[in-house]
Formats: sequence, C-alpha cells, structure tokens
Amino acid sequence: MELVEDRGSQNPFKPAVSFDGRTLKIKRGDFDAVIDTRARTGVVKVSPTEQCLDAFLRSLLSFLLIRSGGFMLHSAGLVKGGKAYLFPGISGAGKSTLSKLAAGSGGGGVISDEINILRLEKGRWRAFGSPFWGEMRADGRPGSWTLGGIYLLKKSAANGISICAQAQSYKTLLRCLVNFSKDAKTAALVMANTARLVSASPAGQLKFSKENADFLRLIG
Repeated sequence: MELVEDRGSQNPFKPAVSFDGRTLKIKRGDFDAVIDTRARTGVVKVSPTEQCLDAFLRSLLSFLLIRSGGFMLHSAGLVKGGKAYLFPGISGAGKSTLSKLAAGSGGGGVISDEINILRLEKGRWRAFGSPFWGEMRADGRPGSWTLGGIYLLKKSAANGISICAQAQSYKTLLRCLVNFSKDAKTAALVMANTARLVSASPAGQLKFSKENADFLRLIG
C-alpha cells in the first residue's frame, strides 16, 4: 500500500465507500484510497494527522470485517474470567462510564470503551482488541477472547440484569454497527452477520449505576 501525503479538510465527515467486486474506493475530505483487492495493492492519499489515519482505518477495517463474517461494534468491551463481554450503545449510552468504573475497580480489563471487533472463527464468536478508543484515550489492548456475552446498556440508580428480546438486541446491534457502505450487498451481509450473532449469543440488558462497579459480579 502506497501512502501519499495530501493535505485536505475533514469535510465531509463521513467517508464514501464503493466496491465493484475488485476495486475498493474509500474517500473523505482528508483521504482518498483506491485499492485493488485482488492484487492487494493500492494508493492512499492522506492528510498527515492522527484523526485522518484513524478514520481511514475504521473505514477500511469495517469493510473487510463485514465480508469476513464479522464487524466493528460501537461498544464497551471488558475481559472477565478470560472471556470478552461487550456492551453496545450509541453515543451517551454509558460506554466510557462503564469502562472507567471497570478499570478503576481492578476487576475487569478494558478492551476498548468505544469500538470492539467481532468475528466468527471456527463456529465461535471472538472479540479482538482494537486501536479505537473514546474518552479513555488508551493505547489499545492486544489479544482476542471468546465472546462471553452481550449486554445492552441502560443507566439506572441500581445495578441489575434483565432478559432482552431478540428483536430489541438485533435492532440495537444494527444501530451500533460500524458500516460506511450503502450498497444492497453490504446491507445484506450486515443483516446476516448480525442475525447470526444474535442467534448464537442472546443479549441481556444491564442496568448500571455510575456510583460503583458492582455490575461486574452480575455478568458472566
């Protein structure tokens, strides 16, 4: 992959992604990538900023993961007992708050407070560390873990877990999934991958209080 410095603005904020079966094009105001997926070569013109590189990697990895049976998920990710537990949520749901509570308690290792990677491998879902973080601004946690469970987030005065309907889980996961492609084939893959995850790992709902990390004893 050839990188070429090209200073540009960040506008538009969301990248445009197109794929004709061989050539992948990803473009935003501050980067422009053309990749031959068969030859595995390409040219990326980028603005020399951390934000630009972060955005380009999110766009590229989300495209590749969806086509390999996985996806990137806006979620908090914690490790407990050698397994990964994900807590998907849109902005403001409490992902960073939950992660900070877990990190401060010493009872749960944080994978990421913003974006976690999921992929189906040999019939099992696994979570992977990523370089993408939110408020915690950490360096990333390398490794992969068997998925132990998924919990939808709900802020509450007290900690507790309740059953979550599959339809609600499916809807929330689709809202939290990272995808910049708008074509019908990608949409079909996204829906199929999400349905496979919901079927294999039914989600619960975690009510958590920002006052303490007692919720950790409830998961798993």
